[in-house]
Amino acid sequence: MIAFLSGSVQAKNLRAVIVLVSGVGYRVSMPLSDISRVGFVGEAVSLHIHTHVREDALDLYGFLAEDSLVLFEHLISISGVGPKLALSLLSGMETKQLIQTLVNGDYVTLTQVPGVGQKTAQRLVLELKDRLSQSMLVLPNSANNFSHVLSDLRSAIANLGYKPAIVEKAVKSVESMAKQGLPLEILVKEALRQLN
Repeated sequence: MIAFLSGSVQAKNLRAVIVLVSGVGYRVSMPLSDISRVGFVGEAVSLHIHTHVREDALDLYGFLAEDSLVLFEHLISISGVGPKLALSLLSGMETKQLIQTLVNGDYVTLTQVPGVGQKTAQRLVLELKDRLSQSMLVLPNSANNFSHVLSDLRSAIANLGYKPAIVEKAVKSVESMAKQGLPLEILVKEALRQLN
């Protein structure tokens, strides 16, 4: 199984990155927050990989940090939570914030992530609350978290090829939504909708 990839960025979009390793391109699905931090085409990238094997497919899921991979694997171990939903959760919140939310039993916050209903959120909290290590936790500072989300948003839009002035306009258009704590995935979609 593939556990780690190190190569260069061949292409990327809002869902995945193609990593070129020794002439072979690997399509790696990633959380939006990580995609926004991956460099431009041609730049070096190293990813922690989860290889997901099904009867009809072999999919790769990549993460810049190992703790994100560990959390992803905890999430998909829960009945009814597949890789796509786990990626949505990791796209919606930073890893440490998601761990904090689960440990605090805050299932209401989880339901703000697209595709996560109340029953799924409650099951995630129930099954993962005690399993997640307290040592992984760092309480997010809300002001720092807000500026971090805006930075990720800028990066995600810029990486799609938009000019700096357009990027700033897009970010301004969703700043109030970002203050409400909406997930990065929703902010990017709304910012792009405003541009169009």
